[in-house]
Amino acid sequence: MRGEPINESLVGRTVERHGFDWNYSHETESTNADALQYHADHQREVVAFSEAQSAGRGRRGRQWLSPYARNIYCTIGITKQMPASRQGLLSIVTGVALCRALRQSAGATFCLKWPNDVLHDGRKLGGILIESRPLDDQHYFFAIGFGLNVYMDHDELAGVSQPATSLEQVAEGRLDRSQVLIESIQSVIESIRAFDPDAARVLVDEFAHFDAFHDRAVEVIAGDRNIAGINRGITDSGQLRLETANGTEFHSAAEISLRAASE
Repeated sequence: MRGEPINESLVGRTVERHGFDWNYSHETESTNADALQYHADHQREVVAFSEAQSAGRGRRGRQWLSPYARNIYCTIGITKQMPASRQGLLSIVTGVALCRALRQSAGATFCLKWPNDVLHDGRKLGGILIESRPLDDQHYFFAIGFGLNVYMDHDELAGVSQPATSLEQVAEGRLDRSQVLIESIQSVIESIRAFDPDAARVLVDEFAHFDAFHDRAVEVIAGDRNIAGINRGITDSGQLRLETANGTEFHSAAEISLRAASE
């Protein structure tokens, strides 16, 4: 229910069935940091969840609003063989997995803003933040963090610096935050494990169906440059393909911000 902690035993059993350890807290600075530290201490895959974050971060160091027992603050710490040139696709895999899970949980349709925002009707519902640590030449430990607005009303969302929404605002029926979390965890774990970096084209084509700005006029902000163009999707390495008046440009997620041209 709204404002109550999740059903920890139910979620924990689900996590353990997937072969992951379960690291639950009532409050933490960051679930990504928790997952990275847990793996450093135990060399185990882990799902870290907290009811609140005191230092939650979005992309490019932006603060993430994190009230207690209202939203989802979760990190899946998973080991995977992944060439460095394909790691930019993991946020796409995660985003598509979350869109599917949320459709099942809330009955609404969700889309993605490259590279890591989950949207509903143009408003931000959640975000993804991925950090990694190399284990050897081919394997990495990935902390795949995601935050989702669940129980946030109009007044609370009005204080966010960009148009935002919550599952409470868009769901077609009653919400169960524990069930939303379980379905999200399962979808992301299964999708990351199944993802074949050598078959990236399949993901690229799938992302086009979830891409909120596909074939639309957009503006890329790269440092002190604003670049107008048409979003032509992503490459096999996860870069944005931007069609400009001067030709096609390719941008990585670390370098830029993206917005609709009309914003």
